[in-house]
Amino acid sequence: MPGIPPRAHARRRDRHGRGLRGPIVPFTLPAWRTRADKFDDILTLELLTYREHLGDLLAHFDCGVLDVPEPPAPWEEGIPLARFLPFERPARITGRIVFYRMPILRAAAHAEDPRLFIHEIVTCQLADAIGRFPEEIDFLGGN
Repeated sequence: MPGIPPRAHARRRDRHGRGLRGPIVPFTLPAWRTRADKFDDILTLELLTYREHLGDLLAHFDCGVLDVPEPPAPWEEGIPLARFLPFERPARITGRIVFYRMPILRAAAHAEDPRLFIHEIVTCQLADAIGRFPEEIDFLGGN
């Protein structure tokens, strides 16, 4: 920049002749994506497919992802994988479905097919939200 004199004794990032520091993996490679990003991609694909499949039934629901749930309620057994939170007042959004990434990924690691496991969780939560049975709305048709 004009007006700023160059620093003659500036420390350089190229210590010990190893080159400039930067990312190990270029952002163009799949390894750049984190596990959280990959989980979000799977969940987004499931929800978009359900939005196409069910149409306006999901228009008034909001979905979100948190890393871990709040401590479980007294009536819940174990750690919840997802929760449906209905809104009491009439509003544009009638409820929110919250998916918990860490518990889902931990449980999916023990499943035969992790993507199918995530699909079943999404299906059950959406069915609960719209008041139907999971078998009625499942676009895979009975796993």
